[in-house]
Amino acid sequence: MIYETIPVSVPGADGPAELTAYAPENAPELGSDRLRPAVIICPGGGYHRLSGREGEPVALRFAGLGFAAFLLRYHVAPQARWPVPQRQLLASVACVRDNWERYHVDPHAIIVMGFSAGGHLAGCAGLMWNRQEIYRPLRRRPAAFRPDGAVLCYPVVTGGPSAHRGSMENLLGERYDELLDTASLEKRVTRQAPPFFIWHTADDTCVPVENALLLDGALRAKGVPSELHVYPHGNHGQSLADSTVFAPGEDWMISAPCAVWVSHCAAWLHRHFGEYAIAPHPDEQGKKLKK
Repeated sequence: MIYETIPVSVPGADGPAELTAYAPENAPELGSDRLRPAVIICPGGGYHRLSGREGEPVALRFAGLGFAAFLLRYHVAPQARWPVPQRQLLASVACVRDNWERYHVDPHAIIVMGFSAGGHLAGCAGLMWNRQEIYRPLRRRPAAFRPDGAVLCYPVVTGGPSAHRGSMENLLGERYDELLDTASLEKRVTRQAPPFFIWHTADDTCVPVENALLLDGALRAKGVPSELHVYPHGNHGQSLADSTVFAPGEDWMISAPCAVWVSHCAAWLHRHFGEYAIAPHPDEQGKKLKK
């Protein structure tokens, strides 16, 4: 496994974010030319901290499932406000794509994954990769930053009645009133968005399930592929929903039926990106990279 941390510097940030790679190597028995989908993971934490249970344990699980996993430790309030975390994620997408050969990643299978406020961040990448305010200071064509898919886990989505106000306040700061509409993902959907996988729990009392329903409806209205799973029960912040992500004595917080989201998500990833699991003939690979 390639395990290393890459600094991600963007204009407007107070120092670099950290992108940690958990990328499986290509043993001969696995195929020396194997290319894998990449998953860039954004932990939640209300844009004021980063959740440990939604970071490395998730990266290790998806690396174990055969994906190249990357954990982004993006900046949060008060160190950073909109659109610094958004630029850091877009720059991370471009970084993984630029280094696809080193990490054995298919450059056309870069997926962003986020939890709670990190789900909002992943949604921003999927829906606003070509928004000039975000990408233009990075000085590259916006196509370099477009993720090929987005996985949103109990995401913060809206600034409307079902908003998680704290996340939006931490992200937007003094520009809250000015930018709330811009940061509402259900209002940013276009036909240029990549496929989405979204899951939530019906009785989430922190970030209401209406957030997921709003986004899924907006995606479908624009003809963007969206797979939504609403599980009947689970407190907010389930992550992998098993004992690997909860401290001893906290087992009562686990909603085990939610754990199936990992297999549902893996199946979705294989359906959308499975054709990229093995590298095509070099001539065909060259054609893909020129698109």
